[in-house]
Amino acid sequence: MPALYILIALFCVPPVLSLQASIRWFRHVRKRGRPGVWPLLGIAVSVVALAFNLGVIGVDLATSGTVGIELGQIHAWTLGLSWICFWIWIVALVWLRRHRHKVY
Repeated sequence: MPALYILIALFCVPPVLSLQASIRWFRHVRKRGRPGVWPLLGIAVSVVALAFNLGVIGVDLATSGTVGIELGQIHAWTLGLSWICFWIWIVALVWLRRHRHKVY
């Protein structure tokens, strides 16, 4: 069971953080009257990654039983998606911070 908690933290926290940051970024861009294509892309990637990662965790939870969780290629994909979401989160935070300091 502790391994499942670690997987949840690794697979679900970065997409949730990037989703929140992308939504804030989208609101900021829309308030300025711009289309906000990049924040929408960040939102879409975060939602897809979160849904996919939750599906993998659900399958792991259903099939783990007494044997435990075996890590495979699907887990590498989910970790890759989480890594992409982590960088979306970083970019959104940096972009928001940079532009908030410029606005008077």
